[in-house]
Amino acid sequence: MFTTYARLLTLFSVSFAAIFIFFYFHGAVASLVGKAAHGLGYINGERQIMASTENYIVGVANSGYDGADIPEPALPDISEYTIDRIVARAPAYAPGRIFIRDMAGLPGMREFIKKDGRVQRLRLNQETVDPQAIVIQEGSYDFAHLYEAAQAQAPDQAIIRQGDNVYLLRMPILVGQHAALVISDKDVSQLRISQGDAAFIANGGDLFILKTKVTGWNDRQAQPARFIDKTIYRPFITSWSGSHLYIAGSEISSLGYRKGKSYGLTYSSCPDCLVSQPDLPRPTGALVGSTFTDMYYGFYSYEADNVAIVGNTYANNAVYGIDPHDRSRVLIIANNEIYGSHKKHGIIISRDVDNSWIFGNYSHNNHGSGIMLDRNCRNNIVANNVAAYNEGDGMTFFESADNRTYGNQIYRNNLSGVRIRNSENIDMAEDQVTDNARAPFVVYSMDLKKSQPNRDLKQDPYQQVASARVMNSVVKPQDRKQVFKLDGANKVALSGIHVVSAARTFGDDVPANRTLDENSQDMQKVVEVNASQR
Repeated sequence: MFTTYARLLTLFSVSFAAIFIFFYFHGAVASLVGKAAHGLGYINGERQIMASTENYIVGVANSGYDGADIPEPALPDISEYTIDRIVARAPAYAPGRIFIRDMAGLPGMREFIKKDGRVQRLRLNQETVDPQAIVIQEGSYDFAHLYEAAQAQAPDQAIIRQGDNVYLLRMPILVGQHAALVISDKDVSQLRISQGDAAFIANGGDLFILKTKVTGWNDRQAQPARFIDKTIYRPFITSWSGSHLYIAGSEISSLGYRKGKSYGLTYSSCPDCLVSQPDLPRPTGALVGSTFTDMYYGFYSYEADNVAIVGNTYANNAVYGIDPHDRSRVLIIANNEIYGSHKKHGIIISRDVDNSWIFGNYSHNNHGSGIMLDRNCRNNIVANNVAAYNEGDGMTFFESADNRTYGNQIYRNNLSGVRIRNSENIDMAEDQVTDNARAPFVVYSMDLKKSQPNRDLKQDPYQQVASARVMNSVVKPQDRKQVFKLDGANKVALSGIHVVSAARTFGDDVPANRTLDENSQDMQKVVEVNASQR
């Protein structure tokens, strides 16, 4: 599906059999090795070759890898995450109890009636001191039956039918803990959620959005509530503790703005709910085969577990495409296309998002990085993705240790291919890092006090340590860039690196003739072969 760079390994390659580079003294930027003779070279990992610079001691030793294929990491089975299988999970209509009642006192609504502007908007629109919401207390409802129940209690106030299976939601909905709501193509071709009436959907039970459209709606202009500014209210969908949210085969658009838990589509723990029910499980669910456009965040989570994000398109969203956050765990982010994030990254996981998988995604043409792991995200696997044509790095690790990459294609990004900052034990294998505007690999440690003076070190601690292992990978620097740019790195190990090298391969900080031992028999053979080919 995507361009591969493997066939570039016909000529002009440097093969590093096994290199361990140990660094002492955090100092000025240094490159891994010097320029290779004639742009090509071979390092025999069985010998001990030492060279020193002002700030680093560089050593070559046997890493234990002989260039053999490195096993692909185990990835979760995603066969259950298809549109048809998600549709099959939806419950049948089973009447229960629906009320239109005051929002005050409802744990799932307290977040949205704080004195932050939203409650005033609701009061003005509903012309009441105590804003009301549609509350599905129990039972399983499709939207047609929900509409009938709302009409019986508040005719043309809560929901308006605007056409053939087109509805305008004018009042917030709360799906209760023992209830389910199904919004599907069986009775809804488009659900418009009113911006002017400050409507939204909060889910504490089971919510299904299947093969339909859900759109934030500007009533006055009779068009989608397109993003203009982060402070302007737009409708949103939030799924709380104890809930399940499933979206399949649908188009979700024009939701979210910059208010807590109102970013567009959110899975989040519910502090107010947990006060009375501390054992509520974390929110979970699946998003499959859908499109998310013109969202503030295409996806956001806070303390969510086991959410599967599979086979979706995230296009032209305001800030992020996919953004799992704060202690979300065991997530699957697979086979999505993410592009056009206006402000930041395509995919970012941030603050203690652990034990998750990011694989098979195509993240391109975003304003920031293609894929980023940030603020203490550990034990994640990033495999078989394409990160290309992003304005930032292809792949970024900030203060996130013990992560593994495999088989990624990282090319033509506007900054570096891979950037590793204050992150140790980053294992990278079988990746292709080619034609990025800056150095293919940047590994460094730094003190963040100046760049992030307001960083809460209790919430976001870090160690000023950086280390990585890069194995069996293809690297092609652009415009004579050095391959490895290092600053205060503690340890970098290389094995089986193929550098497609029509120009300068490495920087100048360590002279090639000393570090690569180019007069050795093995080096001389490669140089002679190269000379005969020119």
